[in-house]
Amino acid sequence: MSYRSLASRIRRPATVGVALAVLAVGGGADMQPIRSGRSIGQPVPSFYVRAVTGPLRNKSVCYVCRNGSRPCVMVLFRDTEPALGKLLKAIDKVVDRNRAEGLRSFGVLISSDPGRAISPLQTMAFNQKVSLPLSVATNVVGSPSCQNIHKQAMVTVVLYRRMKVVNRFGFRSKELDDDGTRRVLAGIKRLLEES
Repeated sequence: MSYRSLASRIRRPATVGVALAVLAVGGGADMQPIRSGRSIGQPVPSFYVRAVTGPLRNKSVCYVCRNGSRPCVMVLFRDTEPALGKLLKAIDKVVDRNRAEGLRSFGVLISSDPGRAISPLQTMAFNQKVSLPLSVATNVVGSPSCQNIHKQAMVTVVLYRRMKVVNRFGFRSKELDDDGTRRVLAGIKRLLEES
């Protein structure tokens, strides 16, 4: 066997292995969904936020406390990307239709500088015509001791009832799409059916 044919035999599997590794790491393979938010069955810890929209605007409020044992949709996000507005509007519609069953919702923009986050959040709420209460909070809310938000999660939706997590959805930047919104809405429907 010549040196060339031996080198070719060694290089070919190595090249294929490197190509597969590149695909698996992010060069085309679908990324695994992230687990963001407290685990199913865990209690939802209470925390205070500054309300930016809604009837409690400009006040410090604990929406977890206010909503008590009612079924609730909590949306935690790090940015006001366009797909978020569509999700919040869809949640608004479901909550409006199911308010008699006790369904509630609220959103929290998690930021290292909540004071600077208020204006972009108000603008998004106005432009997208979002009516669910929106608020801002520090990064502490996303910590493992509080809501346990995954580091890569831009949007985390937590569905809970009786202050215990029933379901959760985590989305990386630009992952939230129409399919993701449909999955969240289906989860809300199950939350209401089980209430």
